[in-house]
Amino acid sequence: MNVRITGAVLAVALGILLSGCSGTDDSQGDDVASLVSAAPQQSSSAASPSEERPLLRTDTSPEEQDRLYGVWETCLEQNGAGTGAKRKAAADAAAGAKPNTDPGLAAKYTKAEKKCASKEPEEVWERAKRLDPAYADKLRDWVTCIRSHGIDAWESDGFLSFESLPPDNQMKKVDECQDKAFGRG
Repeated sequence: MNVRITGAVLAVALGILLSGCSGTDDSQGDDVASLVSAAPQQSSSAASPSEERPLLRTDTSPEEQDRLYGVWETCLEQNGAGTGAKRKAAADAAAGAKPNTDPGLAAKYTKAEKKCASKEPEEVWERAKRLDPAYADKLRDWVTCIRSHGIDAWESDGFLSFESLPPDNQMKKVDECQDKAFGRG
């Protein structure tokens, strides 16, 4: 009789255990246990995917670059960031570089900067740094390519660094290496 009671208790316990997993969830509609996780959060400083920032490719003309930066600067100005030296002081204050600056000036710049974030032009490597999980590998490829042309460059805290900027003829090689490492955008 002990075997029958133990078997019955085991069967009931097993039934209870299995029934805990077979409950239905009306939102799922199937009998498979699953975890529901929250969607990944977007970076607060990045432009939304629907408002991708203007891209400065290596073949973007100086006139087009000026136009794109002009749109962004006009947006900053229209949203209270000021112009020229006033904007520079506000940007420095917002970054904490000038702690004795009027806090209202820094707040205005920060508000304008957020509002105009989707208009700020970015280079292909900057977009990759912001969005591409393989950025570090591509940066190393970029540096390796640049060095293969005899240009002294290195990676520093996720950025390309030079002792001093190479002359124009070597900068073309830097651009070619950027296109090779990151694509043309």
